[in-house]
Amino acid sequence: MFKKLIPVLVALFALTVAVPAFADTEDEIISRYLKKKEKQRKHKIYFGSLSFSYGKLSDDNDYNTFSNYANANIGPDNPMTGIWRSKEISANMGMMITRNASFQLGLDYWLKMGDNKTGDYDFGISPLGTQEDFNLISEVQVYGLTAGVDYHLLNPPDNMGIVNGFNVRVGGGGGVYFSKWEVWNGANSFNLSTSVLEENVDPLKSIAPGFSAWVGADYPIGFFGLLVSANVSYLYLNFNDVHSYNDIDEELYLSYSSNPDDRVELDFSGFRGKFEFKRYFKW
Repeated sequence: MFKKLIPVLVALFALTVAVPAFADTEDEIISRYLKKKEKQRKHKIYFGSLSFSYGKLSDDNDYNTFSNYANANIGPDNPMTGIWRSKEISANMGMMITRNASFQLGLDYWLKMGDNKTGDYDFGISPLGTQEDFNLISEVQVYGLTAGVDYHLLNPPDNMGIVNGFNVRVGGGGGVYFSKWEVWNGANSFNLSTSVLEENVDPLKSIAPGFSAWVGADYPIGFFGLLVSANVSYLYLNFNDVHSYNDIDEELYLSYSSNPDDRVELDFSGFRGKFEFKRYFKW
């Protein structure tokens, strides 16, 4: 009888040892779930955006002083206008670098600012004199390569790239900006940068750093994962070395008075409002 029980006892012992070895404990189940969720989080969250900005520039800038100086020497009265506003189109790409922080790279393209008109003018500064059907052009073009960081204070995108409700952010960044200022033939006669009239002046160019800080908010509109965004920012941007060169390598620039030391700087610092379409996505 005892010999018959031995195989049964051995089988029961093996079963009691094997079952716990293969059974999942509660901790193991939770651990596997967390590992699975962590694996899901390894997908990066990216975003792309297109925006339009409208900037308020300082009324008291060198360009406006130059336009007033030029108008005092050009007829008819006040043919030039100043630059008080900026309009910009931007494209950005970025990614979440932490749960609440994102990094972005962008391209800014500014619409042309200034004047481009044709007419009859009586220049009070020699050697231009009276000009008929004259193209009085003074247009500034700006574009920039930018980078910045946002910190999301409220409702950052989740690990699927979904924003639930208002997303409030603060941020800052900088970039490299390029300017090109096209001026009318003979414009350098308004200063003493050279002793000879330059009839065909190449555009005056400059490169400058720019720095900005902003506060913004995003809101999902429920269409194709898009968000509408609004930003208020301040940009510091001053092109303080705007110049070109003539055929004999003389530096050409413009001044806002008869003193050649009063060089025109293109200071486009100021507050800006931005309207933006943005979309987050998982990759």
